[in-house]
Amino acid sequence: MKRRLRALVLPVLFLVVTAYFVFNAINGSRGIIAQRHDQAVLVKDRQSLTDVTARRDRWQARVDALHHHAIAPDMLNEQARAVLNLADPDDLAVPLHPAPAPASSAPAAPTPAAPGRPHS
Repeated sequence: MKRRLRALVLPVLFLVVTAYFVFNAINGSRGIIAQRHDQAVLVKDRQSLTDVTARRDRWQARVDALHHHAIAPDMLNEQARAVLNLADPDDLAVPLHPAPAPASSAPAAPTPAAPGRPHS
């Protein structure tokens, strides 16, 4: 019996060690599940990099347009006025919404009735 028990100790020990390594290969910090998570993060980060690169390129184009030889004075004037919310004295301002009628304390005069119609 003792001999049989000794014969089983070594294989059981190897099975336990193997189970430990298999468990960590799947669930460990560098295991299969962690790699899948890292791949998902990598895809998301690459998309963010693409977005940021496009945004940087747009800003770089705007900065390049500001070099002294590339500045269009009319465009600069228009952009400055838009940012500062100013208007040129020669500009024509057209209100988009009609201004509200001023409130007066006097009652409104009655409007005359159309001929042939009784006043109600």
